[in-house]
Amino acid sequence: MKLPKEYLLSDLLSHNVRGGMTLSYGIGEIVWMHPPVHRILGWSSKPSNFNLQRNVWRLNQISQIVNNEIFVKGEPAITDLSVLTRFPNLLFAKLINSNGLKIGIIADFVFEFKTGKIKYYLISRSNPKIPGS
Repeated sequence: MKLPKEYLLSDLLSHNVRGGMTLSYGIGEIVWMHPPVHRILGWSSKPSNFNLQRNVWRLNQISQIVNNEIFVKGEPAITDLSVLTRFPNLLFAKLINSNGLKIGIIADFVFEFKTGKIKYYLISRSNPKIPGS
């Protein structure tokens, strides 16, 4: 199955990550990005609520997306949440105007699968769970 050209980050993070047909790595949790060049490098998934370790994936490890599941090839990099929270991230960052007043929050982005380039930032003025609100 061919991967879509563009994808919404919130959709990527809401899917269950699977290796093969039986191995489940959990649901996506945090995006891994390089803000200065507006590029997504990968994401992390959380195997279970009781496990502190996280699985980190590169975008090029995605082999296919079927229904609400992402099938990956290869093994993830293993880390913990304290390391992931130190990575720069623009998701839910506040946007301010020239007067220093908050005008919105980055709620989501649309990115290219092949390059990870962020094409569009979806901005929320009030509720970050509802882009465009």
